[in-house]
Amino acid sequence: MESGLPEFDQNKVIAEFIKLNLDDFLDTGKGVLKGTKESIKLKLRTGYSSYLKNITERYGKSKSFFIRDEPQELSSFYVPVGIQSSKILIKAANLKAILDHNPKSIISGTAGSGKSILLKHLLLNAIKNKKQVPVFLELRDNNIEECSLFHHINETFCSFGLDLETKFIEKAFSAGQFILLLDGLDEVKTERRDVIVKEIDSLIKEYPRTSVILTTRPDNLTNELQTFSVYNILPLSKEQSISLVKKLQADEQIKTKFIHDLKEGLFEKHSSFLSNPLLLTIMLLTYGYSTDIPNKLSVFYNQAFEALFQRHDTMKGAYKRVRETSLDIQDFSKILSVFCIQTYDDRKIQFSRQEALNYLDKAKELVSIKFESQDFFNDLLLSVCILIEDGLFITFSHRSFQEFFSALFITNSDSSMKLRLLNKYQSEIIDDNVYKLCYELDSDFIEYDIIHPFLENLFSQIGLKKNIGIMNYTRFTKIMWSRFYFSNGELLGTVKTTGNVNPVVRFIILNITDGLIGDNYFKAINSEWIKSHIEASKKNTERIEFKTRELTHKDEIIRNLYNSDSYFSKKLLELLIKVKSDLETKKISRINKLEEFLFSKD
Repeated sequence: MESGLPEFDQNKVIAEFIKLNLDDFLDTGKGVLKGTKESIKLKLRTGYSSYLKNITERYGKSKSFFIRDEPQELSSFYVPVGIQSSKILIKAANLKAILDHNPKSIISGTAGSGKSILLKHLLLNAIKNKKQVPVFLELRDNNIEECSLFHHINETFCSFGLDLETKFIEKAFSAGQFILLLDGLDEVKTERRDVIVKEIDSLIKEYPRTSVILTTRPDNLTNELQTFSVYNILPLSKEQSISLVKKLQADEQIKTKFIHDLKEGLFEKHSSFLSNPLLLTIMLLTYGYSTDIPNKLSVFYNQAFEALFQRHDTMKGAYKRVRETSLDIQDFSKILSVFCIQTYDDRKIQFSRQEALNYLDKAKELVSIKFESQDFFNDLLLSVCILIEDGLFITFSHRSFQEFFSALFITNSDSSMKLRLLNKYQSEIIDDNVYKLCYELDSDFIEYDIIHPFLENLFSQIGLKKNIGIMNYTRFTKIMWSRFYFSNGELLGTVKTTGNVNPVVRFIILNITDGLIGDNYFKAINSEWIKSHIEASKKNTERIEFKTRELTHKDEIIRNLYNSDSYFSKKLLELLIKVKSDLETKKISRINKLEEFLFSKD
């Protein structure tokens, strides 16, 4: 396994990159750039050199919990992760292996799996490879200025020192001189995400020689990018976890004990947490206080916050930073939760100092706690370290802290406000952990005030009373999916981007079916008709598509899916009926036990 990353001599590598590619840049400039050959050559050399140096400075370094004063070289704390598609395994992700397989790729991973750091690692790979000029776009910036993808690219070139005519950029794209590194599709507002996916699809059709690598949390919209390979980030192995811990700038005694415990069974016991780079890092942060690792994500983040609030910089020595506010941990947490729900509602994880202060000023109106916004902001940034400076902006040390404190705000609200907020954020269920955290913090409310009414309404919509007929099933498919299609030997469905039915159903399957669903509940047992279409799709370049709005209960695909054992079959409805029934039984049982406990002696 690769234990570290090679040193990156920025000036040397960039000089070699320019030397190898300058003639190609000159060819692209013919008929577009004005001036003598030497003046054009100088302009291109200067522009590309500045651009590559600037993006290397911006994205070749990063901050973290343990490195928060100055950005550090990626090689000082990054451990290459493995990625896997349906056809290929890359044990230590690198650009050459990805591009050799498919120059159009999606890297999918859950919160804290290291998608953004991996993409920055691939940017450095691209400069070392000296073949294509990397263009790194943080797609969340599209939330601030809703512009076209190509406009965003041009703005990026200009801001990093490559100010060239649009016609030159277009010719360079046609020649395949760029590789697009698009970070965080999941951080784009829901209503903008579909637009950006369509723009990516259009761009690669217009410029087929352009390489594209896109990162996101799992998102069905990426199914629309048919020519892309999809890689999932693999969990860290025990060896990778230990390698990462060794690189983190923390107290050596705590690191030594933590590594010893990882080797002696701790990793296997809590692999779901300790195989995630972010959660592993947080665990090291809290390990000096408690060696007990909770099973719930909400408890995990609460412990992390307590460590950050109380411990400050003791991970790096005896120095303890004094907070500028005199708030206790409960009041500080309450204010922070109001700050987070505002930023979450605005879909912002990056903002200016003034914007942050404005959010805190608004928080004063919602809490009866006296504090100075500037002091609280300084504590968030310098003492508690929930926020970090990222270039010209302020951002969360990790987006998941925003999600945890937003969930805390929601679950601490009164019942009517809690219901309104949970209904408002249903469309975000699959994109982040807010709903999952709310479920951990207040499972009764989620089950009885959200899920049960949702199922009652869903069954009413499709006319389902007792038995699942094909008419009920047909109505259900129209609510859940916009289309079914066969592509590359698979049967897939595109989720409805309007309405909240699909996200809530998926939440139920992932979180509330414990004990009801086995590993093979949805089997790949299909009819001959489905099997024949799957086989045909392996040979055809065009996918075979069925739009649900055009389907009736008489169509072959509906009849065959209805009787299959797949996730698209009536078995999904059967499972939802079982969930509703179990919630009702559970509620009655709970009421009876409370009656017996509280009033049996009256």
